[in-house]
Amino acid sequence: MESLAFWLPLVFLFMSALFGTVLKRRARDHCLKKLDGCNVFLPHGTDNWQSGEVRIFAQGIELLYKDPQKHSFGIVNSLVLHPHEVDKIPFIIRPAPQEDTRAGNLWSKELVRIRNPSFKDKFFRLVLNIYNMLRDAFGQAAKTIIGAISKDSSVAKVKNADTRMNEIGSGLTELVPNAWEPILEKYRGQPIVVERKSSNGLIKEAGVLEDYSSKYLLVRQVVIKDGDNGLLKVVKEGKAELYDVLYSRSSTIIRNTLID
Repeated sequence: MESLAFWLPLVFLFMSALFGTVLKRRARDHCLKKLDGCNVFLPHGTDNWQSGEVRIFAQGIELLYKDPQKHSFGIVNSLVLHPHEVDKIPFIIRPAPQEDTRAGNLWSKELVRIRNPSFKDKFFRLVLNIYNMLRDAFGQAAKTIIGAISKDSSVAKVKNADTRMNEIGSGLTELVPNAWEPILEKYRGQPIVVERKSSNGLIKEAGVLEDYSSKYLLVRQVVIKDGDNGLLKVVKEGKAELYDVLYSRSSTIIRNTLID
């Protein structure tokens, strides 16, 4: 028993640190991470547009340039944006692939699934929505169970045991998408009109709402309007007519719904 009392706190420290690290690595916005590995356009700075393959991390994003850029200090391969910078990006644009390509075929099939979800997709979404409606209750239950574990005589001796247990409980609830809004849920997979702020005033763009989170709206089949300096010229370089756009909810709202 004495050896157990010695080793249990050490095992607890190791497992809590390991589990906390895993939770932090997976804590990515579920709309943002759908762009992981895709070629995108995004604004950076004043009238400065960047393009490349985006990599999504728990703490920021990285944009890998297709063609490395030469500067006086060397050849730049990527652009790293930290969390506070990512939060200021009004939208990220992903060109739709050409229809006669394998990627274009997969893109079309995915859009059909979004607009006409299967029974499995509907059931999964229903379970997720029920969880989100009762999220606070689940969170309190998880904290109560974890709190009871931390009251074990040997574990309780570990410094800041309660704090670590609370962090794990909070991390568990944050892993599941927690945005649930009835009006947005109703129009998932339906044509809508978003209204966004631009340097030239308010711009309206139509598309199909794929998903939403507390920070973003993910809209498919968008026809880009030239509401920002040089935007239309930049996106046309992608040689696509339609785009998938991840809008920041800090500057964009859903203004209208359309007849399907």
